[in-house]
Amino acid sequence: MLVVTLMILLVVTLLTVSNMRSSVLEEKMAGNTNDRNVAFQAAESALREGEVFLEGIVSLGDFQGQAGLFGRTDDEPSFYGGTTWSDATNHVVADTDVGTYQRPQYFIKNMTTVQGAEGALNMSGYGDNKGSGDVTIFRVTVKATGTGADSAEVILRTQYGRIF
Repeated sequence: MLVVTLMILLVVTLLTVSNMRSSVLEEKMAGNTNDRNVAFQAAESALREGEVFLEGIVSLGDFQGQAGLFGRTDDEPSFYGGTTWSDATNHVVADTDVGTYQRPQYFIKNMTTVQGAEGALNMSGYGDNKGSGDVTIFRVTVKATGTGADSAEVILRTQYGRIF
């Protein structure tokens, strides 16, 4: 009888340990998912900040390949290269503090200008016809991290057009 009881106790102990491991793994997965979501929201916030910056400029004079602003003839830094995000001349640190390990960073590249009536294209039926004038197209690239030193990183890119 004692041997049977000990065997049942051993089986119950093994099941309990297995369930604990499973719970710990699920908790880590949920934490990582949350961390990635925080990084994604921070990247979205920095994208909007870059677009607001573009709406506020009056000329393209600052796009000279420094301070995160690259002109048409400047080589755009590699968004997956480490020096892009560690060298302050290649990026702008976002003003918004969204609770991440470090503030999001972005750079903007002046891509091209769509001339006159070509820029009046209403892409995919979204928005209104822009009317007349040239549209300058920019690409905003953002990198954001989650809440910890070894947390998720998210890189987002968007195209943004503006009439000057």
